[in-house]
Amino acid sequence: MKSNQSTKAYGGDLEQQLFNVLEFVTQEPDPKHSWPKAQDPEQAYKKGLYYIKEKQYPLAAKWMRLAAMSGDNKAQFYLGLLFIKGQGVPKSVFHGVAWLSLAQSQGNSAALSTLNEVRPHLTTKRYIDAQCYAATLFEQIHQQMHFGANPE
Repeated sequence: MKSNQSTKAYGGDLEQQLFNVLEFVTQEPDPKHSWPKAQDPEQAYKKGLYYIKEKQYPLAAKWMRLAAMSGDNKAQFYLGLLFIKGQGVPKSVFHGVAWLSLAQSQGNSAALSTLNEVRPHLTTKRYIDAQCYAATLFEQIHQQMHFGANPE
């Protein structure tokens, strides 16, 4: 019971930290600033954060996926959260775990704590399947980055 309470407390802190990051990153842009081109993953990530803050989840998911498929582990983390919450994409713990696993494998520590929280919501087989799907995503990202494959 005690570990459950600490997980909830930690989860609230994590949510506040993520909100603070969103506040900072999505400040009103400079008027001279233009929106990102679709081929700019860093700007796509920032645009995804902007749409999360504005609660326009389908657009957030679109831009986060673009950044996530470029290998950005922060975008992979947020895309995983969007799947888990069913915001802008169909609710799917399976797909959420896949994206979070990919982010965690690239050093995203917030993904690990989130994976620990959602782990009880999947059977062991589904959890392993999600990790296998994450490996497939990794291969797709690698091919796209190194061999110029166009995802569209």
